[in-house]
Parts: sequence; structure tokens; C-alpha cells
Amino acid sequence: CIEVKGREAPLLDLSDMGLCAIIASVAEGATNVTSLESCAGSLPTLAATIAQIGNGLPRVCTEFRIIQALAEHIRVDHIAGCEGGASAGVEIVVAEPYYEMLEGWHLQEALNYFFLVRSFKSRGVISPSALSVPAYAKVMACVVEFDEFSSAYGRVGDVNDGDLVRGFRHGAVNHYGDRYDAHDVSLPLWQYRYKRLSEKFCVAKFSYEGAVPKIDADGCSVEFVSEGLAQCVVFWIEYGCRTMNATTGEEETLGIISNASSSHRQIIRKLREPIAITG
Repeated sequence: CIEVKGREAPLLDLSDMGLCAIIASVAEGATNVTSLESCAGSLPTLAATIAQIGNGLPRVCTEFRIIQALAEHIRVDHIAGCEGGASAGVEIVVAEPYYEMLEGWHLQEALNYFFLVRSFKSRGVISPSALSVPAYAKVMACVVEFDEFSSAYGRVGDVNDGDLVRGFRHGAVNHYGDRYDAHDVSLPLWQYRYKRLSEKFCVAKFSYEGAVPKIDADGCSVEFVSEGLAQCVVFWIEYGCRTMNATTGEEETLGIISNASSSHRQIIRKLREPIAITG
């Protein structure tokens, strides 16, 4: 994106901690960089310490700003390189995306970034022609058989016997404990035993570019590859990011960064009733 827009293009990092802003400044030579820190506590100070002491920012003839504020308080003249109408708005917007309050909830992080970008574009802070890293996010899913989860996050006792367990009624427990068909759970799936029953499929796509960022969720089809008892659906995010040819400097394709790996958590949603998948 910096190769396309130029090093002087105003760049805005919308993630907490501002690592993308630091990389853009140090590794890519961006000269007008702003990092928005919307969290509270010590993280903004830590981000500033890493930028200033750890990486020597800002450097000579460059701007590097860390702003601790809510998104709705930011105007275009707060952005480095946009003061006094010097630019029509941010030309490059970046994010990991990472937000301290949403750590481990990757779907919510992807959505939060989407709504931040859309809000900033509607107020003219981000240019309609701005490039984004990532360019889009896809919500991916897979149907699984997951006995451990289904048991741990299901009702206890016999519904026909007043939810009794050892003579004690558990109706109040089941009222809250047996509703994970409507609420998500975030777990590191590599620590659990489960069986994949379907190929991965795309549930929705969040576009971060264009004059009006959009969500495409027109339905999907599921291809089952194994027999078993469908108990849950697992969700994760795949981000599309531009890659450049190191020799020609031209854009090649959109590389995929996924949080389906063991270093991340995934989101699990239980089916209301298990479904037997047969050949």
C-alpha cells in the first residue's frame, strides 16, 4: 500500500498497541503516521514507550503520533499529514486487528475494525479511495462433532424429572447453562478432541475498502466430508492482505492471514439439536 500511495500518504493504525504503525514507519519509511489507542490503562503508554524508546520514533523529518481517544472524537486535522487541508483524509488504514477489550474474540475484532473504518469514512477522516491492510475479512466456519463441548456447555439432569441431579434441582443452572446455541464460546481448539465433518465454508465477507465498506452475507452451502453427529459450528477469520513482487514492485495477489492456527482461539457455537450426518 505504501508503494502505491507513497511514503508521504497519511497512514492511520486503528489497532491497540500500534504495532502496524511502528512497522510502517521503521520498515517501510512512512512519514505521516498516526496510531489511535482507544483502550484505557497502561497499553497506550506501553505503545508510546515501544515506539519512542524501542524504535526511535519519530525520526527526523517524519511525523509519528499516538492519540489516546475514542474514535468519535477524532477529526481529520488530528491525523499526521492532514492538517490544514494538506490531504483529503487518510490514504492508508491498517490494523492487526487487535483490541485489548476483545482479545481472543476474533470475529468481534474483525467487526470492530469494519465499523471503525466505515465511521471514519462517513465523517471524511478516511478517504473513500484509501487502501486498507487487511483489505477484507472472511468469516469462515466448519461443522464438527464435539462431545466434550456439547457435554460441558449443555443442560444437566433429566428434563422429564425436573432437572434433578442427586436430588437437587438444577433448573436455574440450566436456564443459563443451556443456551450456547445463542451465545458463543472462545476456546483454543487445539487443546480439545473434535471431529471435522465438513469442508470449511464462508459465512460472510467484510470489505474494508471502497467509499462505503460493506458486509456480504448472501448465504452459503456446506459440503460434508465425514459421517458423525453434527453438534457445533467452529468460526474463525481469514484476512486478505496485498502482497508485492519483490522484484517488480507490483501487486501480485491477496495473501491470507488466518487465526485458525493453534496460536489463536476460535469461536464455537452449539447447535440447538445435534444432527446425524450420514452417507
